[in-house]
Amino acid sequence: METKQVVKKAAVISRRYLSKIGIGRKEKVFAIGYNKSASTSLHTLFQSLGLRSYHGEAWRQQDNLALLQEYDCFSDGTPRDLAELDRLFPNSKYILNLRDLEGWIYSRLAHIERLKKSPRSHKIKPIWDATEEAIKLWIQQRNEYHLSVLSFFADRPDDILVVNFIRDELAAEKVCRFLGYEQNFQNPKKNVNPSKERPKQHTQMLHRCVEALGISKQDLYYDIYCPSIEKEETRTMFPPDSSMLRGYVGNSGNSLIA
Repeated sequence: METKQVVKKAAVISRRYLSKIGIGRKEKVFAIGYNKSASTSLHTLFQSLGLRSYHGEAWRQQDNLALLQEYDCFSDGTPRDLAELDRLFPNSKYILNLRDLEGWIYSRLAHIERLKKSPRSHKIKPIWDATEEAIKLWIQQRNEYHLSVLSFFADRPDDILVVNFIRDELAAEKVCRFLGYEQNFQNPKKNVNPSKERPKQHTQMLHRCVEALGISKQDLYYDIYCPSIEKEETRTMFPPDSSMLRGYVGNSGNSLIA
C-alpha cells in the first residue's frame, strides 16, 4: 500500500476512534460559500485538524440528519435554508468562503467543461450550463446570497468568518484561530490555479455578460458582490470586498474579519 493511502487510512481510523470515545467538536462547522471558492482546500484543512469532514452535495438539502450528525464539518456549496440549519445546530460556526467574481466564473466554466467530458455529463444541472444566461444568473444569485449571509450574522459576528482562501495567504491560520485551534497551517490550496490561461470563448462570454449587466471592470475583482447592480441601501451596509469589511456592521474585531 502506498504511503499516502496508509496515512489516509490511519487518519480515518483515528477520527472514528475519537468519535466513539466522545472526543471531537461539540459545534458543527459549515463552510457555506459557493463551490469553486476553495471548498476543497477548506475540506483538506478540516481533515488536517483531525475533524470529520464531509465534502459534497448531500448535506445541502438538510434532510439527511444522520449525515449531518455524523460529521463535524461540511463544505462544497450553499445550504438550502441557512436559518433552518442554524436552528438545527445551534452554536455552530460558519465560514463564508469567497473568491473574486472573475476567477469564480472562470473556474465554474472550466468545471462544466470537465463534466461534459466525464461519464457524469448527463447529471449536469440546468444552472450548470456554460451559457451567457447562466453566467448572468450566477452573478445575480451571488450578490443576493452573500449579502443575505452577512445580514443574517450582522448581530452575531463571533459565529461567522469571512475569508478569501485563494487570495489571503493567512486564510488557514485565520480558520484555525476562528475554530479555536492553536495550530498554524499553510493554505492547502487544492484545485486552484487562478493564473491559468482562460479559453477565449469564456473570456468573450464573460465580457458580454459584464457589458449587458452594466458591471464595472473593478467589480470583477470583488469577492462579495457587484456594487454596479446592487441597491443603494445594501451598498451602504456592506462593502463589496472582504478586504474592506473591517469597521462595518457585524464586525467584532475577531471573527467576521479575522
